[in-house]
Amino acid sequence: MNQQLPFVASRDDPFVEAWFGGGERVGYDPTSRALTSASPLRIFVRHEGEVSHAVSFMPGFPDGSIGWATVWPFLPDATDMPKLFFDYIGMGDSDKPKHYRYATPERTDLVEALWRDLGVKSTTLVAFDFSSLVVLEHLQRRLERTARGEATSSPHIRGVVIFNGGLFTDGHSHPWFTTPFLRMPGGDVAPWLSKHSFTVFKQIALVMWSKGYGVQDDEMRHLYHALNRHDGLSYLSRAAGFVADHQAQGDRLDFGRLYRSYRGQFPFLVGGSTEDVFEPRQVTLTQERLGPLGLKVARLPGGHLTTHEQPEALAHLITDFERIQRT
Repeated sequence: MNQQLPFVASRDDPFVEAWFGGGERVGYDPTSRALTSASPLRIFVRHEGEVSHAVSFMPGFPDGSIGWATVWPFLPDATDMPKLFFDYIGMGDSDKPKHYRYATPERTDLVEALWRDLGVKSTTLVAFDFSSLVVLEHLQRRLERTARGEATSSPHIRGVVIFNGGLFTDGHSHPWFTTPFLRMPGGDVAPWLSKHSFTVFKQIALVMWSKGYGVQDDEMRHLYHALNRHDGLSYLSRAAGFVADHQAQGDRLDFGRLYRSYRGQFPFLVGGSTEDVFEPRQVTLTQERLGPLGLKVARLPGGHLTTHEQPEALAHLITDFERIQRT
């Protein structure tokens, strides 16, 4: 196992600095969809072990890659499980441009560029929260490229794990005071948080944890510092349209159809927290619609941020799934 990062809160927040210090900020050009040192736009990338066969840990909203920092200590070491972590543009240690089209397609472009430019040949996709939509977009693109007869440089997919993510367009049920509010005129919470700082943030963020968990200020501060890095709080409202983006795609990003297309090629595991307030219907719909076809479903206790409340259990779920694919 990896050595656990310290849960210490201070002005510089060693926990956050330790996570981001283990990676690097690399140039990314969204126009050419490629990593390049010539681009002033920087994204955070952290990888360990043989990256050509790494597990791709895809970040959730709004925490980004820092969410995986609590799971990381319980994962196998780099020899047994090579890993790739990253932040989308607007998240974590990546840049936060103000005039940018934050959406599922651009996030998918970035992931595909990482795989291509880092030489990832095979991978298991582990998606948390809104990265489920990036998985759906990538899988749909593969079908479209094949239909057009295009050669693909996409890596071989060993398997797909999706936890607390949106899958069916009719299954989203975010409370009005969360992402729907952020999309409203005046829903940008960045000015409030800049003025009132951590006190207001704590009240807003509590919904992500279960009531019985008893989240500590240290954990809240780690999340706050990660979100506020490079003046990033404005991302909360700018990227809050991912549910609407999914619903606008209709059949194109329907998980049921995509699962049927790929079920013979690699396995899927869909999981959810028992007290998740954002996507509680998705796992139920998955079980009802795809369980009879053999799709595996798992549930863990706690609220939406399973990465905080059940990091060891989530790590074991991912590790067991990956080991089966490698045997």
